[in-house]
Amino acid sequence: MRNVRLTFTISAMVFASFGIVQLGRALQDFHRNYFWTPTIHQEPLEKGKDSFEIYVRGQLLNRRLQAGELALKNGESWSPLQERDVSVRLNHIHEVTRTPLLLGVGFLSAALAWLVAFPGMRSGRESEGSQPPSPSVT
Repeated sequence: MRNVRLTFTISAMVFASFGIVQLGRALQDFHRNYFWTPTIHQEPLEKGKDSFEIYVRGQLLNRRLQAGELALKNGESWSPLQERDVSVRLNHIHEVTRTPLLLGVGFLSAALAWLVAFPGMRSGRESEGSQPPSPSVT
């Protein structure tokens, strides 16, 4: 029984340490800025169509650009904005941190399950030994 308890304890410690490391890695990644699309390599507005929508006075920005309703003031004149004039920088942090978050939560859940099961195993053994022997029928 002692070896089983030791195995459970060591396994729980290993799972907890892996989980903490993975969650720490994900938390550290949130504080970095290198998951953004580089400034010199901005994406066209169309690239983010599945991730976000930008509205200008209740209508999609793309529709306003296609209709020629938006313009920039250039001195005293106005020049209409085209779709190619608008670009975005996308943040890819969700793609990078998904795996560490899943691993961290998984390992910590496994460690918690081992730690919860450990006292149950111990009390189960104690209750087996404390039961009186069954009477024999003669």
